[in-house]
Amino acid sequence: MKYPQPKKIPHETKIHDQVLTDDYFWMRNREEDSDVIKFLNEENELFKNYLNDSEELKNTIFEELKSRELQTYETCPYPHDEYEYFERYEEGKDYPIHFRRHIGTNEKQVCLDENELAQGRDFLDVGTFEISPCHRYLIYTIDDNGDELYDLYIKDLSTNEIILEGPKKINGGPVWFNDSKHYAYIEMDENMRPFKVHVTDMVNSFDKVIYTEESGEYFLTIEETMDHRYLLINAGGSANNSISYIKADASDLNPIEIFPKEDKIEYTVETDGNDFLVLTNKFSENFSILRTPIARPDYASATVEVEGSSERYLTNLNVFKDFKVISFREKGLNHFLVIKGDERKEISFPEDAYHVGGGNNANFDTKVYRYNYSSPTTPSTTYDYNVETGESTRIHQIEVPGFDQHKYVVERKFIPSHDGVMVPMTIIRAKTTKIGDPNKCLLYGYGSYSISIHPWFNRNNISLLDRGFVYAIGHIRGSSTMGRSWYENGKFLKKQNTFKDFYACAKYLINEGYTAKGRIGIMGGSAGGMLVGATINLDTENLIGAACADVPFVDVLNTMLDDSLPLTQLEYEEWGNPNDKEYFDYIKSYCPYSNIQKRDYPAVLAIAGLNDPRVTYWEPMKWTYKLRDFASDSRVKLLWTNMDAGHAGASGRFETFKEFADIYTFFIKELE
Repeated sequence: MKYPQPKKIPHETKIHDQVLTDDYFWMRNREEDSDVIKFLNEENELFKNYLNDSEELKNTIFEELKSRELQTYETCPYPHDEYEYFERYEEGKDYPIHFRRHIGTNEKQVCLDENELAQGRDFLDVGTFEISPCHRYLIYTIDDNGDELYDLYIKDLSTNEIILEGPKKINGGPVWFNDSKHYAYIEMDENMRPFKVHVTDMVNSFDKVIYTEESGEYFLTIEETMDHRYLLINAGGSANNSISYIKADASDLNPIEIFPKEDKIEYTVETDGNDFLVLTNKFSENFSILRTPIARPDYASATVEVEGSSERYLTNLNVFKDFKVISFREKGLNHFLVIKGDERKEISFPEDAYHVGGGNNANFDTKVYRYNYSSPTTPSTTYDYNVETGESTRIHQIEVPGFDQHKYVVERKFIPSHDGVMVPMTIIRAKTTKIGDPNKCLLYGYGSYSISIHPWFNRNNISLLDRGFVYAIGHIRGSSTMGRSWYENGKFLKKQNTFKDFYACAKYLINEGYTAKGRIGIMGGSAGGMLVGATINLDTENLIGAACADVPFVDVLNTMLDDSLPLTQLEYEEWGNPNDKEYFDYIKSYCPYSNIQKRDYPAVLAIAGLNDPRVTYWEPMKWTYKLRDFASDSRVKLLWTNMDAGHAGASGRFETFKEFADIYTFFIKELE
């Protein structure tokens, strides 16, 4: 394959008595150097040509992916006061239509048709769909190029007219006040950091900044308490935060801080009568729930509502009028604890691998808790749990045409890593795919920011499973699958545990006969793309046959040395600050871009988003070219850039299917 040949312009960074040389630093400057877009377009054409001899396979997979989603269907309606809200997808249309109807009636009203908004746009993301407390007004926000900067609109649902085009290029919120007249939103700074909370009176055209976060290490978010009494402003970093509150009736717009920032202390709050319930790691690594007065919040005098535990990781807190639901994780799987008065009841689930999480619970005064359950062989299913009867009722399940869950096997294994720590892995295969055969395999992972990749249902993977693939998820350190310490042991100066856990999963799949050397592919996105890049650098045994890195964070060292980039300062609490030599040396030891060697590598597909504000397009671009420079093998090293999207990729459902069809075709071809 003949690759484009970009110029090399050495760029030097001097730090800690060392010189870092980057031949492709110039690729950052797409506005000043037309070669950047020229090469991205050439790479896209190269990838298109690569797929040409597999056009039939790619189209077949696309049709399969499309066939597993009903072309016309409605989502599960959720109650919100006297209405129920839902979305409808229609045949041939990429985007949902948002509807509502009065509970007990069949007459539907269109609130927002995203297909109309998408006309004339190559990309569309509706970031916020926020109904006012009186249910007359709708705030929605639009990002039309993937840069995660949103424009705000207010629609009067009684007339179907746009009554206000609000602030542009915002992120965070917006949230209504109880009077359905005021709303809060968050302004971005020049580095795309949410840093100022505004309150607007849409009737009197009043706008006021009520909170500013000066530190570049903290991002602002805003939400309301479940009882609708307060708005909560969260100034969050990677390892700590503070929360301030204002009254939701807009009577006092002066934020009051609940607890100040403390190193490595995180908390969230809900209100319960005159008290705050605080979910925090202040006294327990796996978090506990404390009760303290709203008028005088104080850790020292707080009472313990739910104890912390080394076995149970408390992850979420919902407070309703007459009961509470605490989400917790035990042995890597999610459960619920329901508290009603003095009564406590746990909701657990029978499958060995599954995911469960809260659903749309818009009503504070209710007897029902809604949750969503799925597993690798169970499509997403919505249940209502009645706190008075203690029973769960299934009210909706996503229909997947042609899918038979009995054709597949799910296993949960614990794999010894390099240091003897046992790492959970979920393995899915068709019953006709036999252990001991040289099966193709795709191993997926992430492993950063405490984010866990759960064993939920993924209808797209059926196209691989039905072709004899084994699909596996490594629940590696850097996530919080096994509790808070699981995260702490996969960050900072322990980050290499993440990559070694993942590589141990790959070795296990080969050694135990699920796949064979050269027949296993790996995939991850964003920080999971860093995982892919670091793992192929570890793979001196050439076990891995193909790798797909989606919007990969692969130039960790150079990015973390550049505090002008949007996320760098916030990221110090995840990777460390390389201006400190200890962190510099450690990041340099694993950074995928810095550690490419002159040796064989697997086939590689890197995917970028031109407007990606999180992982800039030039990281996968530079990484691909450097891999080509150093790799001694003849395996393909491909780059595809979505020129109209950002970090999340394509926005329409059919475009998303096309992207997956391309990726799956790549793995099928390269793992032969």
